[in-house]
Amino acid sequence: MIRIFTLSMIFIAAVAVALPIEIDNDWLRVVMDDTTGMFTIGKIDNTPLLDGFPALGGAHFVAHIDGVSYSNRPGLGSSMPLLDPGQSPEDNYMSIQWIEDPIRVWQKLYFLPEDSLDAFCNVEFLAYNDSPDSHYVGILFYLDIQCGANDNPILELPTGERSSTISYTSGDLPAYWTFYEHSIHQETTYTHSQGVPFGSLMLYADELYFANSAVLESTTWMPAFLPGLPFDDISVIMKWEPILLTGYSWYIVQSYYGAGYPGFGISEDGQRPRLFSIGSPRPNPFNSKVSVPFEIEKKPQLVSWNIYDLTGRVVKHSQPFKANPGKYSVTWDCTDDYGRELSSGMYLLALWADGKRETKRLVYVR
Repeated sequence: MIRIFTLSMIFIAAVAVALPIEIDNDWLRVVMDDTTGMFTIGKIDNTPLLDGFPALGGAHFVAHIDGVSYSNRPGLGSSMPLLDPGQSPEDNYMSIQWIEDPIRVWQKLYFLPEDSLDAFCNVEFLAYNDSPDSHYVGILFYLDIQCGANDNPILELPTGERSSTISYTSGDLPAYWTFYEHSIHQETTYTHSQGVPFGSLMLYADELYFANSAVLESTTWMPAFLPGLPFDDISVIMKWEPILLTGYSWYIVQSYYGAGYPGFGISEDGQRPRLFSIGSPRPNPFNSKVSVPFEIEKKPQLVSWNIYDLTGRVVKHSQPFKANPGKYSVTWDCTDDYGRELSSGMYLLALWADGKRETKRLVYVR
């Protein structure tokens, strides 16, 4: 009996041990803990781009639900019950899911098929309200940077090199940031990495912080941030402020991080040239259909759009698609994603292209 009991205990302990799962492509390896969801990223040759690589750690998130912070990092904020452990059903995709009833939260890590994004991992957080009631949900995403052998790499922003702590809000977010292992003028044999404050759906973060990990890694929602302090172990926080999730609706935020430059028209001087334009809705007000013209200029762009009601809920959305230069339009018949006709009122169309967003108000009269 003693022998059987001992073997049973050993078996239970073995089952409880967290296992890393990973995805990779020709550029990157992404390694995730299958029970906490904490992950790290490095190059395919095992050069670190986040702390902890090639083991575990480096990145975590906080879901701010109805004023309470829940994190996948053990010991940080409140814990969320794990609903589905980490899994990688495809070579280029893995996910993990938690639930703080009725809010379900997914973390998804995947590579996109576009050649210009080969060297990036798209990090996505999806919150779904599985109830008829409304709840507020926001997301905070933390990255502990390591670039090659240096856990305090050189930060370059579109405005130039930065050696001290700084924060941004949605009105002045940089289009991208680059970390260099040694110097912004280093040889190509040394490592660099890059981050972007949006992902394939092009919804920009509301706040961005560059500060030391000793300050940011314990943040549950509002960083204890002081600007102008010298970096000694640089880390990054991106925040998407809480929105009202009405019944059975979702909220998706994303960010790119990796080893290369994304093809979103970002120039080396940090300016984002205007590569698309949007026209006026016709007719507006409308009672059956409305069309909103837009034009892609100069080169192909990844395009997506959402339509929101006045509570901020997404009622209709598109999948991202690549549009060649030319004229297009969004046509909407005032139905939601399930084909149900919506009530009269004002709606907001948000269209993303070239990493930028343009909006138009739509007035539906039945």
